[in-house]
Amino acid sequence: MNKLLIITFIISLYSCASFKNPRQIKQAEYDGLKYESLKRYDSVRLGNSVKIQEPLALCHNQEFDKANEIFKSELDAKINSYLYWNQISTCYILKKEYTQARNFLNLALGRAKTNKQKSIILNNIGVVLLEGQKYHEAKDYFKKSIELSKNSLTPKYNLAQIYLKFGLYGKAQDELKYLLSRNAKDVDFLNSKAHLELMQNNYKNALVYFNRIPHEYRTRDDIATNMAMTYLMLGLYKNAETSIGNADKKDSYYISKQLEISKKIKMKIER
Repeated sequence: MNKLLIITFIISLYSCASFKNPRQIKQAEYDGLKYESLKRYDSVRLGNSVKIQEPLALCHNQEFDKANEIFKSELDAKINSYLYWNQISTCYILKKEYTQARNFLNLALGRAKTNKQKSIILNNIGVVLLEGQKYHEAKDYFKKSIELSKNSLTPKYNLAQIYLKFGLYGKAQDELKYLLSRNAKDVDFLNSKAHLELMQNNYKNALVYFNRIPHEYRTRDDIATNMAMTYLMLGLYKNAETSIGNADKKDSYYISKQLEISKKIKMKIER
C-alpha cells in the first residue's frame, strides 16, 4: 500500500474560547474540553451555557458588530481585565484577523495575574501562530502554557495535533494517553488516538478506537475518511465503501482523500 495515501491530519486546534468549527459535539459527555473551549459547541449548547458572556456568544454567531458595541460599552469597567481583552481577541480569531487577535492577546497577557490566566493566553497565542503556519513557535507556546497549568487539556490537545502532523508519534502518544485518561469518551481524543494507531500501521487497534466513537459522529469527514482507510488496510472493502458513502462531504480536502481511497478499493476488488 502506498503510504502517501495515508491520511494526513488537518490540524484542528482549540483556543480556550475558540473559533467556529463545523465539527461540533452536541453532547457534553463527549466533549473533554467543555470547560476550556467553545469551539465544539453547537448552537444549542452555545445558547444554553451560562458560562458564556453575551459578546463572545455573539461573535460565535458571527454578529461581530453587536459584540463590538458591547465591548466598547464595557471598556472603562473592564480595561484591566485579562478576560475582557482575551474575549476581544477571540472575536478577531473568529473573523480570521490574526494580527489584530495577537495584539489583543498581548494586552490580555499584560493583565493576566495568575499562572492559569497566563496559560490560557499563551495557548491562544499558539493557536494564532499556527494559523500563520509557524509550527515551531506555536509548539513552544503550547509547552509554556502546559508548564503554567499542567491540568489544562486544551494546550495538550493542540500539542498532540502538532506531533501527529510531523510524525512525532511517541510524543503524541504521551499527550493522548493523558487526554483519554481525563475523558475516554471525547470524540476528538478518540479520533486522534485512532489516527495515531493508523499511522503506526496498528490497524486493528485503530479500529478499536474508531468503534468507541458514537455512530452519529462517524459520518464526520475526518473520522469517516480515516475509518475508511483503516478498513481498506484491513481488507474490509465493503466497510470502507460504506464509511465513504456515509461521510458528510463538507470538506474538499477529505473529499479528495475519499476519492483516492475509493480508487484503491476498486483496484483491490477488481484483482
